Amino acid sequence: MSDIKYICVFGASNSAIPKEHIEFAEELGSALAKNGFALVFGAGTTGLMGAAARGAHREGGEIIGVIPKKLNVPGIYFEHCTERIETPTMHERKALMEDKSDAFIALGGGFGTLEELMEVITLKQLGYMNKEIIIVNIDGFYDNLLAQFDRYVKDGFTHELFLNLYTVVKSVDEVIGTLRQPEQRLMPDMMQEALLSARFGTSDKPDVSLDDCI
Repeated sequence: MSDIKYICVFGASNSAIPKEHIEFAEELGSALAKNGFALVFGAGTTGLMGAAARGAHREGGEIIGVIPKKLNVPGIYFEHCTERIETPTMHERKALMEDKSDAFIALGGGFGTLEELMEVITLKQLGYMNKEIIIVNIDGFYDNLLAQFDRYVKDGFTHELFLNLYTVVKSVDEVIGTLRQPEQRLMPDMMQEALLSARFGTSDKPDVSLDDCI
């Protein structure tokens, strides 16, 4: 068993998307609550955010919504949050969600979801955190993005080790299983090693450079 409790879910705010994504998000929210996890999300009532919240609410789960002041108006926020936190900006919203969460799940989404996913991957890559990151790849939604990650490695833009920064799943059961028993894949602080090597000229880490870390 892990100490993971608060699960941040990133996902689309648009509801005009394939219904299997909506159904998955609602099933996920329900499963999180049933298994004792709390939902942390962007507080929206539509799209995959709203679907996950509805599922969690149906099962009596704890729901923490974080929303910027500009969007904190009736009709936009989910009305049944256990706690709704207003932030001055989108940047502070994202930082608070990251701070409150023990793990992150990326459902399908647009530019905002992609930006949120890439930020937590980068934070983990640079050693600022070591939290579980789960990419839900249903209906091949993230196939192209995952192929792009492989291309980064193939062309030398990043180290192959960093493909272990995240876990890819295709079912709610896999999500819950990963949260309950996350793989022990603690990432070495390659940035710190590279900085030490650059500063002191150490040669005990010949395969690590700043280029591998950014």
